[in-house]
Amino acid sequence: MRLLSCIVLITTAANICFSIEPTEKFSWKIFDYLWDNSTQKQNAIKSGLYNANASVLYDVDEASDGRTFVTLIKKKGVPASLTTVSNKTGPSGPFLKPYPNWSWYNNNYTCNNHTIISVYRISIKCNYLFVLDSGVIESKTVCPPKLLIFDLKTDELTEHITIPHDIATHDDKSIGLLVTPIVDIQNCNLDNATIFMADSYGNGLIKYNKYTGLCRIESDFMKPNNADTTFTVQNQRFHLDNGGILGLTTIDEVLYYAALSGHKIFKMNMHDLRNCSKLNKAKTNNLTELAGTLSGQTGPIASVQSVLFFSNIPNASILCVDATKQFNSSDTKLIAQDSKNLQFTSGLKVTKSEEKLLIATNRLESILGKTLNANEINFRISEISMKQIRKETNCFASNNNQSHDNEHKPSLVIYVKYWYSIYIINPFKDLFESFW
Repeated sequence: MRLLSCIVLITTAANICFSIEPTEKFSWKIFDYLWDNSTQKQNAIKSGLYNANASVLYDVDEASDGRTFVTLIKKKGVPASLTTVSNKTGPSGPFLKPYPNWSWYNNNYTCNNHTIISVYRISIKCNYLFVLDSGVIESKTVCPPKLLIFDLKTDELTEHITIPHDIATHDDKSIGLLVTPIVDIQNCNLDNATIFMADSYGNGLIKYNKYTGLCRIESDFMKPNNADTTFTVQNQRFHLDNGGILGLTTIDEVLYYAALSGHKIFKMNMHDLRNCSKLNKAKTNNLTELAGTLSGQTGPIASVQSVLFFSNIPNASILCVDATKQFNSSDTKLIAQDSKNLQFTSGLKVTKSEEKLLIATNRLESILGKTLNANEINFRISEISMKQIRKETNCFASNNNQSHDNEHKPSLVIYVKYWYSIYIINPFKDLFESFW
């Protein structure tokens, strides 16, 4: 990885940009799987179970043993929704290995304890894999949604929690789509784990704890903002009506969430949600606070210490902000920006050891516009070391309380400002200073 620095002085304007270049870990043109044998693959193709152009990368997470887990939502032509990246590579990228194995994807849609239908996102905590199965294929519910918990030491199923219809959906219209789990687990004791699950279509949040069970809350702040339902990526426009709550993360005792079709992040104290069955929408609204305002739509969010990480979809960038105080777009700090490789960030995770930020990207605009080119790289998993983020950005400035090194070492910004003071002529002053 290297620090990209660009200073472009044109006769009419000056443009300054700084960002970290993520390291590409995996990339794919299209997806293929590790099949048991060639006959299985050919039968899958003939039956329509497998179409190489159908799979779309959504989420990523990394286990302590080094395995990389990725999700691909189920639709016609996608044989398995939860996979690991294998160490074998084909012409279009690394082969995907269904997790735990092929037997979980019978595709007869038998709704039992050992079937996975469609997974948008996952979470790995304390060497447990938390899988939120929406049970939905192309807008049709084929099985009840469920939460599956696997022990990654043995790859055995530890818990299976079926989510009842009245909890999983909005009560007025019975609509819902469970897309994101986030886990708060104290001392790595699974019995004490609390899992929050985002319902993007029904604009709600489901909470599960072994002792308190399941409950659902809804808030007006979990709804999509009508003004933010149109997205523009790489000059391609698309519309998402059901872009409700999607991004979830926790910092200490605070739960942060964001709607996909929106430009604000909200927060709630998790202590207030312990008896969420008693919370109606009005009470939930009153317990909700604005964490901050963003400059554009965002997808998944992540955190470490008191720092939030998130994307700016229109700008194809990854940013950070100090969450200890209410923020606005001018408070956010740029980490990475790449119009080619960060077109649509669909997965964002801080690994267990807090060593790096994992980023899953796809070309959703081309997928929805049916312009995806199978001869190009369309899906990527990239990473940025947290050490580099600490060193080359101000993301952790409040945590470090302006560390000794920062106080005594001239930063790149200082050098550029010095360059500006000598060489930038006065008409460009306001434009240039807007970057600081």
